[in-house]
Amino acid sequence: MGSLRTFIKDVRSAKTLADERSIITKESAKIRTKLKDDHLSLSKRRKNIHKLLYLYVLGEKTHFAQVECINLIASDDFENKRLGYLAAMLLLDEKQELLTLLTNVLNSDLCHPTKYVVSLALCALGTLASVELARDLYPDVERILQTSRDPYLFKKALQCAAKMVARDSFLASIFYPYIRRALSHELSTHGVLFGALQLLQSIVALEDLSEVDDQNKIVDAIAGAVPDLLSKLQSLNTSSFTPEYDAVGVADPFLQVELLYTLRRIFEKVPDNVSRYSGKLASVLSSLCSHAEQSKNGTNAILYEAVRTIFALKLEHKLRIQAIDILAIFLTSKDINNKYVALNMLTQVVSTEPQAVQTRRKFISKCLFDPDASIRRRALELTFAIIEDSNMKETVEEIVTFLTSADGEDRDLIVYTVEHLLNIFGIREVTDERWKLTVLIRTLKVIGQHMTVEIISEILVMLNNISDVATKKEIGLQLVQFSLDKEQNNISEDNVGWKLITVWVIGEYAELMLGEPGVTDMSLTNYLSNLNSFYSDDHKLIGYILTAALKLSSKIHDAASFEKLRQLIKSHDRDTDLILQTKAVHYGILFSQPANIKKAFLESMPLFVTTRRSSGPSATNATSKQSQPDPIGDLLSDIPQTQSQPTMAVNTATTKQGDLLADIFKSSSPPPVLKRSTSTKTAVSIPAGATEIHRSNLVQVFGSVVSSAAGKAELELYFKAQSRITQLHILVAVAKTQQLTLGALTNTNLNPGDISCQSLQVVGTGALKLRVKLEANGGVTEQFDHKFSAIL
Repeated sequence: MGSLRTFIKDVRSAKTLADERSIITKESAKIRTKLKDDHLSLSKRRKNIHKLLYLYVLGEKTHFAQVECINLIASDDFENKRLGYLAAMLLLDEKQELLTLLTNVLNSDLCHPTKYVVSLALCALGTLASVELARDLYPDVERILQTSRDPYLFKKALQCAAKMVARDSFLASIFYPYIRRALSHELSTHGVLFGALQLLQSIVALEDLSEVDDQNKIVDAIAGAVPDLLSKLQSLNTSSFTPEYDAVGVADPFLQVELLYTLRRIFEKVPDNVSRYSGKLASVLSSLCSHAEQSKNGTNAILYEAVRTIFALKLEHKLRIQAIDILAIFLTSKDINNKYVALNMLTQVVSTEPQAVQTRRKFISKCLFDPDASIRRRALELTFAIIEDSNMKETVEEIVTFLTSADGEDRDLIVYTVEHLLNIFGIREVTDERWKLTVLIRTLKVIGQHMTVEIISEILVMLNNISDVATKKEIGLQLVQFSLDKEQNNISEDNVGWKLITVWVIGEYAELMLGEPGVTDMSLTNYLSNLNSFYSDDHKLIGYILTAALKLSSKIHDAASFEKLRQLIKSHDRDTDLILQTKAVHYGILFSQPANIKKAFLESMPLFVTTRRSSGPSATNATSKQSQPDPIGDLLSDIPQTQSQPTMAVNTATTKQGDLLADIFKSSSPPPVLKRSTSTKTAVSIPAGATEIHRSNLVQVFGSVVSSAAGKAELELYFKAQSRITQLHILVAVAKTQQLTLGALTNTNLNPGDISCQSLQVVGTGALKLRVKLEANGGVTEQFDHKFSAIL
């Protein structure tokens, strides 16, 4: 049988996974067989256990040798005992029934005259102790704490006691007196202090100290330890050089970090009992932050823990500013670990000290261009968190510059950035529409190929909702003229997002741009035709092109262009994609209709009304999220029905041709079943639990979740008229993963103050989010989104 070295070499030299599996399986079988041999020598038994530990490292099954580990522990030979304890700590856990076999062995070894054997037993007990094992053996640990004069054993006993208290809170009342003894121990070393701090942390970490015996005494013992901890922390920073605890010129950084962490936990757990020491703590932290030399890793670790303590305990303003200064210095470090923790910490505290973080914006901006992706991500999160009205344009310019330098490997980061840009524009209610859209177009020009359907839909909504026609024309002209200019057009062929938005703009606003330099009937037609040929496999873009071609046909006068658009639509009559084929056939029918009929169907889209629901406080100061457009279909699927065809979407008695044309305006999800009621009024009142989800000059809308269970929810929408309403018509859409059934609308004609109720039933999975479209008074249209807190 080969050695462990040979076994490892064989496993690593295996050329295939099957070879490696064969070697491991054969060796595992040999180990199992050998360990069953009662006459196997101890040296060979140890060799097999070594191999067994290697199998454990590889993730193989090792349960068959667990009893053998306990047998080695029972040996009198230290070498066997050491290997047995190591194997037991790795292969067993506190849930194993075999631990009952360890009780007598551990009890014996805890009384062993050799301190190294006692140390092994304490380590194993701390690692493996179940509640039962801890209660059986805690007297042996307590005896060591009472009688031992050896700092090494005292430290090990304290660490073991800390693990046992974490397993069984009852033991806190047994071990808390030894905290004071450890801190004032005549042979106290840094190791003993470590043990005492771990015991303190275990006691403080208990969820409810009131359930522990001697609660008041324990709290007094914890509070009484604070002056000693502060003194030791201060002495470590002011005492003379101690070679045995020095780490590159820093006095035991490990102990200092542990002291800071323990103090923070104590002040958080029992603030009333230690409030009298707050001034002393602030003084020590101020001294530590002022005199530390920030060129060594050990010092940086101490300073970071001090910063965490300052903010966790919400200490005085002067200290918080000092802590932010330290984090700013971390940002200038070449060590990416320092940068990462600084960015992470600043993101957490920006809500506490926003102005102080704002002043370090130049350091944060540099991190946006760091080679490390995790640093860039954290820098972006912090950049969005510090955006305010006063620095909006400068900060957004830095974000756009970052996007222009991003590559395809940063796709997730790009999507995250654009989504948050849109969110910030919505939350901050940016009124400069020209600047906002210019920023998005610059972004689209560079990274449009990485934008998701949801982001593109958001941009289209913003374009559609521009109130100033001149601005809308200017933005649309930028897009179209740049796309038509073959010499300046350096847009990547993969940038489908740019092309999709350009196509949409041509379909919606061609009449605003025709006659401008380079924009003619034929140039727009040729652009659509070329895209149709080049991107024939992109069904999403082709769907937009078909709709744009149909809309453009009602706005041009050139006969050749008109016919070319007809042929473009006709070319998809036999498309392999059923949705495109259906759309082309329907569009072909509408294309042949007289101009006055087409115009009624192809009017520009109405303004979209969106609501924003607060999602609670966050590190990014984003108090609400913009409602996402329906990702199922494009925005062109939301073309409103006009007064000339008021019942097209719901009246089953329409003509056959009307039904065909109605399909033009549906989304890819199946329409809900709408049940129409008569306009007979019934008295309706809004329940107390209903929340307002939309308000306009026309109507005030309230929503109420009547019931919500796994996979099913029942809701009610209440519409309170702000002015006279006639022919009220409600359309509702849900996500793809859900199905919607609409009940009857109680009233369709409302006087100011009257209320109408609409019941809904949603079946499926996912967040409960609605898109609601209102039609009233023969043509007035409003649309809004709302996300309920319930989840199916």
